Amino acid sequence: MSFETGMNSDTTRAFIANSDMADGSLSLMDHISALNQPMALGNAEPAEGAVVGSNLLAFADGVSRQNKEDVMDSLLFATLVANKAFNPETQSAEWYTRFTKVLSAVGWFSKSWSFARYRSTHQRFSMDQAAIEILGSAIAAATLPGPASAAMLKVAADTVSALKAQEKPLRLFERQTKSHNGANFRIGACAESADGTVNLAMGAVNFLTSSNVTDVLFWEWNSTEVRTFRGENTLVLNPRVYAHSRLSIQQKLGNNAKSAIEEFDI
Repeated sequence: MSFETGMNSDTTRAFIANSDMADGSLSLMDHISALNQPMALGNAEPAEGAVVGSNLLAFADGVSRQNKEDVMDSLLFATLVANKAFNPETQSAEWYTRFTKVLSAVGWFSKSWSFARYRSTHQRFSMDQAAIEILGSAIAAATLPGPASAAMLKVAADTVSALKAQEKPLRLFERQTKSHNGANFRIGACAESADGTVNLAMGAVNFLTSSNVTDVLFWEWNSTEVRTFRGENTLVLNPRVYAHSRLSIQQKLGNNAKSAIEEFDI
């Protein structure tokens, strides 16, 4: 499944203005409950890891500050629009389709997108292990130069490890990803090429269980205890196209960006 960017600037701005978003200050559990009833970032130094709503992003060396902000803002916007449209717990395939379509509308080109059942080769596994495995597959599909692929996978693994010791980002990630009996999240690795092209590989995980979820990433599950789905996507950002959307998205996000984005060093 893929989407191509075909909107002109006026159409894109209208699309952004007319896109309803979920409240980024709510946890995923609060948001799902609500569904059943009718900025510029100020950090002076670039951070290598960031929780962006229900996305955990890792930036390889060399990604400019502007591109980092554009990646974070566009992914948060797409996440909140998808959250408003679909229940990520029970409509995960539709949710991911809307998420990818919104990214396409604002300047991302999706090179490959898939969503399917995930079956671990291990009897016991944790969701961070599953996500890194899926991300590795997505990075391989991106057919980037070998050093770039290795750097993206390494910085993603380092970001996941660093998150364990980051109380505020970890707490935000848990709030934004955990639902009643499962979780919905993505881990992305971003790299910028010498010509300024921004590449993003994403591994997505959605899982359901009859148990109460207390730890999204690091709890070890028996494979028979959870029903898990995987998504893979590789995307390329067109900075010129996104530039036409930047201000509209920042204005649309407003305080959501402050409450749903937390950067940290790894």
